[in-house]
Parts: sequence; structure tokens; C-alpha cells
Amino acid sequence: MRKLFVYCLFLLVFLVSCHNGKTRTTNNDVVIAIPDSIEQRADSLLLITEVYPINDELPIMADELFDDFIFEFSRLKKVQLERTQFPFLITNASDSTWISKEQWKHEPLFLNEDFYVVFFENEKDMELEKRTDLNEVNVECILLDSLQLLSYHFERNAGKWYLTKEHRQTLEKSPLGEFLVFYNRFASDDAFQNRSIAKPLHYITTDVENGNELVKGTLDNEQWQMFKPQLPIGMLTSIHYGQTFNKPRKITMVKRGIANGLMEILTFKKSRGKWKLTSFEN
Repeated sequence: MRKLFVYCLFLLVFLVSCHNGKTRTTNNDVVIAIPDSIEQRADSLLLITEVYPINDELPIMADELFDDFIFEFSRLKKVQLERTQFPFLITNASDSTWISKEQWKHEPLFLNEDFYVVFFENEKDMELEKRTDLNEVNVECILLDSLQLLSYHFERNAGKWYLTKEHRQTLEKSPLGEFLVFYNRFASDDAFQNRSIAKPLHYITTDVENGNELVKGTLDNEQWQMFKPQLPIGMLTSIHYGQTFNKPRKITMVKRGIANGLMEILTFKKSRGKWKLTSFEN
């Protein structure tokens, strides 16, 4: 266990140092006003293309699993133009706008981020990510600071995925609205975060020195500060495969790295009107 502790501490310091070397700015007014809503970062797109060289054609099997399709759709301009339904409809609570193919600007979705998240209320919905019979999926840009939600709606038609429309609404309309307001404060306010951690906090990790055996234990507040993951603030990109939420009292947030295999799982539970982080797995 001592070796594991030293290894995890080294890994944490490395990840933090990498993260601190990046900067990002977001203009929420611009996000709401124009179709290419999420600011493009040339360095991140360059990194993606170095790891996955850009080809003009969509791989033959990409439409089978939505996760494979959306990665290619996000990075390939030609595919994005071919698989977007034009004129493209953007709606909000009060009006709608139509965008022509000539007006379209490349939308990188989550490729500008280091990771995206998926929320679940119950364990059975976790199987949705790997199902090949889905016909509708939403990629959501959650703007926590301005309490806005941009939802990109994808439909599968004749075996092929297409982006069909975008809907913009306030976060309070989302079934996760209350939780997301809590999460935004949890991620950005250290004092509030410390008060919102269960005692004890359950912790699960993998012992790479012992055949990837799962190691289970608990963390106190001081240990949490050492092992906690990078928590996205300000904006989240999420994929909604059809998960159901009914006044949830438990939310599992799965954080998946872009092109690096990272997966971290945070589970929150609501008790006596207050949300708390109850377990963390990496």
C-alpha cells in the first residue's frame, strides 16, 4: 500500500502540473449567440490530429457505436457537413433560427476539452454507452456560470448518425439542474467542497503493481486533497444516451478522457436536502 500511495501521489503531481500549463477562456455571451458556440483551441485540435491523423472519410464501422461516430464527427469537417441536416434548426424558449450549409462553421464539441462527462441516476443505464441499437443521442454543452444548456440532437437514419438540431434552454429546465448548481459550487469553492464530502469517503483505485487488482479504502479530507481529480468548472460537455432522471437523489458522474483512456467515477448522494460526494474511483 505504501508503494501504491507513492505512485498515486507522483501521478497526481504530474497530472496537476500538466493541467496548470494550459489556459482556456470562455465567453458565454458568444456561446449563446452563434452556432460555432464553443471557442476553438488550435493547440488541442492539433494534438488530436497528431494522435489520430485526419482522413476525409468516415470509417466504415463508425456508425455502429455512437461514441465512435461522435469522435469522428467532431474532428472531420467534411463528415460534419455530410452528417448535419441542413437547413440546421436552432431553437430556444422563444424562437428558432435556421442555418444553411454555407453558414455552418466547424463545431468541435468536446475535442477542445481534456475530457467529457456522463451522468447516471441508476446502474442499469450505464449499459447505454455500449449499445449499438440507439437511435437518438444528445451531446450537451452545460454552461454552469450562465446556467444555460446547449443540446445537440443526433438521430440515426437508415443506419447512419446525423446531427438534426440544436436546442438551447436554461439549466433549471434540466432534470439535473439542481444537482448541477450544487456541482458548480462543489468544484469551485474549496470550503464548500470540504463540507460536502461524506465521512468517510469511499475510495477505489487500481494497484498496477499487483495485476491491476482493485484496492478499496476510505479517504479523509486531507487525503482527498491529495488524490482528488481535476474537476471541470464553468463548462461541462456531457453525452446523454437516454439516461432517465426522476428527481434524483443519487448521481454518478463518469469522467472520460479524450483519446487517453482516463476514467474517473464520482458518486454523489442527497440526504436531508444536501448533496454530498460519497465515493471516488479512479
